[in-house]
Amino acid sequence: GLWYVSYMGGKCVTDCNEGSGETCGGLANPHSDDLFTNPKSCCKSELFWVFLEFCEAESLISSCYGGTGLYYRGDAAGIEVCVRDCDPITGDTTCGGIVEDSYVVLHATAEDCCSIEYDWIENELCAARTTQTPLDKYWPDMLNGKCIKDSETQSEDLDVSIWNSKSECCTNKIHWKSKAKCLTDSGDNATVAQGSGQFFIDWVTEQCIQDC
Repeated sequence: GLWYVSYMGGKCVTDCNEGSGETCGGLANPHSDDLFTNPKSCCKSELFWVFLEFCEAESLISSCYGGTGLYYRGDAAGIEVCVRDCDPITGDTTCGGIVEDSYVVLHATAEDCCSIEYDWIENELCAARTTQTPLDKYWPDMLNGKCIKDSETQSEDLDVSIWNSKSECCTNKIHWKSKAKCLTDSGDNATVAQGSGQFFIDWVTEQCIQDC
């Protein structure tokens, strides 16, 4: 049969006697119900605020629909980065839930989603948290004056800069220590053994001393 909208059910149903099939919504009112050849066109026309693919799956009573797999802003799922349009019941922890509302903007990749929805977070960091993959880059621990590899200890603060190496991180972010001291404190054993040979201020003795 043809399809028409059931506003109460939030989906489209087929024009047939109730009990004649799972998708039957009863006979349509020929005076008030617009009829469509398929549930997708019915959803698109009559339930435009419902996400189209979700509406179609609900109308067909399809248990196979698992979302688009695309990425969207994670606020609704209580996540600080992007999440995927899929069901967490599958065990995939990158899923934020199946999108039901058409106003939700979907993005093809984690990087695209992060650049648009979370432009205040460095893109690589946001994408890594979104896909839950290790990030082999370094972030500055400003409190303890050292640089930490994110894949070993993740930064809890997403508003943090990331660097390709300890050296870059120390040079650019830990300004109050010599580079050698920062590298040493960051666990760079080669620096511990050799030193840099350069001079730095020892604020305790108020003297310049050599790193050796």
